[in-house]
Amino acid sequence: MAGSRIVRSLPFQIPDDVRLYEIKTSRGVYTRPRKDVQMPLAYAWKRRVHAATRVRYPLLRDDWSPDAPHPATRGRSGYSRISWDRALDIVVGQLDRVRATYGSMEPVLVQADGHGQSGYLQSLHFWGHYLFDMGRERRGWGWWTQQLRNPDSWEGYYWGAKHVWGFDDTLGEPPQDAVWDDVLEHAEMVIFSGNDPEATGLGMSGSTALVMPTWLKKAGIKIVAISPDLNYAAAVHADTWIPLRPNTDSALYLALAHTWIVEGLYDKDYIRTHTTGFEEFRHHVLGEDDGVAKTPAWAEPITGVPSRTIRALAREWAARKTSLSVYFGGPKIRGTRSHLVGRLEAYVLAMQGIGRPGRQFLRTGAPSFYKRALAQVPRYPAVDKHGLAMNPMIEYAIGKGPTSPVFVPRTLAADAILHPPIAWRGSSAALAKTEDQFTRYRFPPRDGHPGIRVVWNENGSQAGSWGHGWKWLEALRSPAIDFVVGIHPWLENDIPFSDLILPAQTHFEHADLITVQRTDLPAMFYQEQAIEPVGESKSDFEIHRMIGERFGLDAAFPPADHWLRAAYEGTLAATKLGITWEEFKKRQVVVYDCPTWDEWVQIKQEHGFGPHEGGLHWFWSGGGTLETPSGKIEFVSSRIAALDPANAERPPLAKWTPHAELQGSPRSHAYPLSVVSNHPRFRFHVQGDDVDWIREIGKVRGPDGYLYEPCWIHPRDAGPRGIANGDVVMVHNERGAVLVGAVVTERIVPGALGIEHGARIDPAMLRGQRVDRGGSINLIAPSPREKYAIGAEITIPEMSVSGFLAQAERIDVADIVATPDQG
Repeated sequence: MAGSRIVRSLPFQIPDDVRLYEIKTSRGVYTRPRKDVQMPLAYAWKRRVHAATRVRYPLLRDDWSPDAPHPATRGRSGYSRISWDRALDIVVGQLDRVRATYGSMEPVLVQADGHGQSGYLQSLHFWGHYLFDMGRERRGWGWWTQQLRNPDSWEGYYWGAKHVWGFDDTLGEPPQDAVWDDVLEHAEMVIFSGNDPEATGLGMSGSTALVMPTWLKKAGIKIVAISPDLNYAAAVHADTWIPLRPNTDSALYLALAHTWIVEGLYDKDYIRTHTTGFEEFRHHVLGEDDGVAKTPAWAEPITGVPSRTIRALAREWAARKTSLSVYFGGPKIRGTRSHLVGRLEAYVLAMQGIGRPGRQFLRTGAPSFYKRALAQVPRYPAVDKHGLAMNPMIEYAIGKGPTSPVFVPRTLAADAILHPPIAWRGSSAALAKTEDQFTRYRFPPRDGHPGIRVVWNENGSQAGSWGHGWKWLEALRSPAIDFVVGIHPWLENDIPFSDLILPAQTHFEHADLITVQRTDLPAMFYQEQAIEPVGESKSDFEIHRMIGERFGLDAAFPPADHWLRAAYEGTLAATKLGITWEEFKKRQVVVYDCPTWDEWVQIKQEHGFGPHEGGLHWFWSGGGTLETPSGKIEFVSSRIAALDPANAERPPLAKWTPHAELQGSPRSHAYPLSVVSNHPRFRFHVQGDDVDWIREIGKVRGPDGYLYEPCWIHPRDAGPRGIANGDVVMVHNERGAVLVGAVVTERIVPGALGIEHGARIDPAMLRGQRVDRGGSINLIAPSPREKYAIGAEITIPEMSVSGFLAQAERIDVADIVATPDQG
């Protein structure tokens, strides 16, 4: 540190007295380095603390007033600095007005979930829900409208694979108990299905995600990458890359199944004892129900994968002990109708006996999550249960259902404002039971309801992180919305559409407790305050505490140090290791020991696993049943058959179904290219695009000097369009347009555009058309309700942010007109 400036960020060195785990196999011993490398953005985060976009003081939109909100100028108006007292008066006044006018807080849409910054307490993104919940409980506010986070990273598994094999508590993905022991000992091949831990992993699991693929190589396991792009992990680790067109994985899986069926290359005993409905699937694959056999030759024009490659993959997959690996699921699991991909992926894994030694569903990251009882790597179960302080606020976003009975899924928030009433099935709560997907909901919850009148925005990134971003910005300008308050450290993305902006802090500006949950080593850090607050910014917790105080909710917000101390003192560090709160604050870190290999073998034995057994071995060996009605893997979903049998979008048996976002559809005549959108390599979702160090690494400098978001385009697509490397390109469809910088490369399949999500929103005008110069591709992604007529029930409110259609054309930068209009 140097005064109020951050000079340097360093990697963390795990202390020598901390015992690391070892995975011992006949192929070698595997562990992790003691040096824990941060993601590049973390080292550059100090640039973000003092970025030009930083909100330093409370700001009020110049042309907003309670009696004349002027919603149409949100995103265009200027702001003026006001005092905190006046800002709090405005917030209190608006909430009092809502209660007086409507009788409760139901007209307030609270957006308070998602990924904020590190921190147990101060920078958490759930305080809005907590504030309104405490107001309901202690001040008679009534319910509020909860924006409920959808299963964004797991969409296709959640809406699809759960109907095949259950796994509600792991959002449709098989649990990962001790899975690395099994894979490193037995597997001979691993399929990277859109998996790119080199890009996604650092932001979620630290350097562990980079280490795990090296274990596979050390073990002599062949890696086959299947994705539309030769992504970073595929380029570094894969032995073979099989490029396929976006959104066509379902056709590939059907063609693999056809090869296995006609050549007898599947586990017939497993199918007989562990599954139901296979005969109907076999009939469909062979074309006995619709006259179309799903052969590799049938799949070739759909996927772009040569039929000989499909057959070779099918034969090698069957001959070798093969596991399939994802990080969360990749772009394939977040595209239109990705629920079919999730189900068909489960089908092909079942055909090869998932759970047999070496045949697992493998995640390369987040090794402490997604389990029944044991972590992916050797850890003490007691530490997983009681070692870390887990903030209960997370249940407002990752829970079994909404806290407020008045709610709307995040994917439908814009339509709840623009096109009420809306009706849908499935709450979208992350941990909801599969049966919930057949439950009908609506917003507003009853006739005569005022709908949404106020937006409480703690997230700041709806337009850039989720789909149909232009529609969300349009919703913020709706005349129905009287007041928008934004709580955020930076003037970016959704925040310029606020009427009142309350300046939040970065995690350098306050003390907090850090719990390391998603990496391989459980740990806690006491985060000292590193610098003085920038301007008059306050932590998210403190902002909500101040508002709560105005309403007499002081007792619901005890002092931060009291809250942190109580949380820490419930952990094993205090109760078992005897480290007091005061001692912990001095030493600043606790990293728990891992069990020795012999201890781990004993722990596994107590949970029914042998030394090199893990993953779904318990199911394969007959040690348990699944959460499906039959207790088995269901090719034909008995729940869908019973509760929604006529739904052509998600029939009881998953099938290849053409739709509007596929090449070859009527829309593809105007928009012939398919966008594949990955997690960014140098950002974390939308965080960090304003960091100049990161932008210089990842951007394309246009002829006007502007740094454009890169767009990978194949030479076959670039040539006919006159696009050369470094050109500025407009990517557009009927939803809008974004500007990007061309990277002409054969690392992307012909017919596709590769654009990472999360670029900053920077609106401009081009030939009289609104465009985003920043390249935020989610602005033109589809909304789930587009598939349905206005007023029709939305049966699957999925998020689709990849595999959608667009056109690309080279533009002259001289035609770009900068504008203060933010959307």
